[in-house]
Amino acid sequence: MNSEFEIVYKEHYQKLYTLAFRMTGNRPDAEDILQTAFLQAYAAFDRFRHESSVYTWLYRIVLNTSRKYYKESRKLPVQEYAEEHNIPQAEVYDYINRFGRSEDEVLIRRTRETCLQMFMNCMPSKYRAVYTLRSILHFRVQETAEILGIKANTVKVNLHRAKKIIQGHMEERCSLIKPGAPCDCRSYAAYLQHTQKAGFLPDIHVIREKERIATHEFFDEMAELMPIDRLFDVQLKPIDYPEFLKRVKVLRQDKALKVLEY
Repeated sequence: MNSEFEIVYKEHYQKLYTLAFRMTGNRPDAEDILQTAFLQAYAAFDRFRHESSVYTWLYRIVLNTSRKYYKESRKLPVQEYAEEHNIPQAEVYDYINRFGRSEDEVLIRRTRETCLQMFMNCMPSKYRAVYTLRSILHFRVQETAEILGIKANTVKVNLHRAKKIIQGHMEERCSLIKPGAPCDCRSYAAYLQHTQKAGFLPDIHVIREKERIATHEFFDEMAELMPIDRLFDVQLKPIDYPEFLKRVKVLRQDKALKVLEY
């Protein structure tokens, strides 16, 4: 295996997984994307002309691979349910909140992460990509522009629009940024427990949270948007890298791809 490729891919493995997960919203698709992207990148590495850095090239491949997995939701589940049954959204939240508040911190974290990902799922792919690279993975504007193949000013515009989409879904609804709002993670977790639906939550594997929840009213646009970014500031855990390599080798054998030869 090419040592340069191996070093770069291993170094960025965690972030590449986060990018794939945020673009698809689920673990199986994210793992499939990483495996496919690895094979594509390794097969093409000898032809890589170093016109950009290796790592920006890798992120671009992961993004391109994720396109066939991309799904966009126009509305949040509560919105869809309320419209299908011709009832106000407030009535749906009232029903959910009747189950009290859960004390299961693991379930609460999983519920919160699932909800936050739903907000991202309502974004067009170009906004989701920019938001993930800039606000979650903390790439600089120019690095993000190089990965996406767009102008730096377009990165700024798309990031602003992505934040406004999330803000629009959370405002007046989410208690994380507005205490007292109808949608509360503890209440929703309690609802999932009582209705035995907790098993439907995706296995997100959050290992570390650095949330700083805003507990004040918004004063201006930046004050509105910055706390939302912090909610997504978690580390998602992919499978261990050695196990990932084993799976890639199996995939290569199954598809008879002549790469990864030692």
